[in-house]
Amino acid sequence: MTSPAGQLDLRGGHPAIDFVNTVAWRGDDARRIDHLGDYADAIAWCRHAGVVSSREASELIRAARADVSTAAHALTRAKRLRESLHALWIDGAQPAFDAVAAAYADALRHRRLCPVERHVTWIDRQLAVRTPFDRLAVAAVDLLTEVTFDQVRRCDDSACGWLFLDNSHRQNRRWCSSADCGNRDRARRHYGRARR
Repeated sequence: MTSPAGQLDLRGGHPAIDFVNTVAWRGDDARRIDHLGDYADAIAWCRHAGVVSSREASELIRAARADVSTAAHALTRAKRLRESLHALWIDGAQPAFDAVAAAYADALRHRRLCPVERHVTWIDRQLAVRTPFDRLAVAAVDLLTEVTFDQVRRCDDSACGWLFLDNSHRQNRRWCSSADCGNRDRARRHYGRARR
């Protein structure tokens, strides 16, 4: 059976932001959904988002079945990273920055710096159940150091709660999706005007 996590919209504009968006309806407790219910869901999402290849996803699922406890621990750590990233971009609180920095430092302990063709890049020392989440920690810090802090914005639909990278010319994008959240907002405003 295919996990719904492997079919989520990737509207954030960056894998680290899309990872935060694996929680839907953050602003509405009655509708809130965590799409990463288990390790298999997380790997389905990572495959969909391009964090791991199909071959790696298969190997990771096999490894998780062989060591359920380690996979569960890796998923718990990943969710902590996800929530720290959300807090960082929403509140900008120092504890969230510290948690992301700690995840990044831990991720680098499992990677090595190598020359690849004419460039230098980080390579995983080995593929382990934690690898996709280490890649996300590194990608998140790369994003944090490459864009201005206010380019990562929260959808104006308060119930939605998704984040997105605003690369619009005027830096005035309001919704994660104009077709979804934007249309709901426009319909609400139209209904409100029509009722007057």
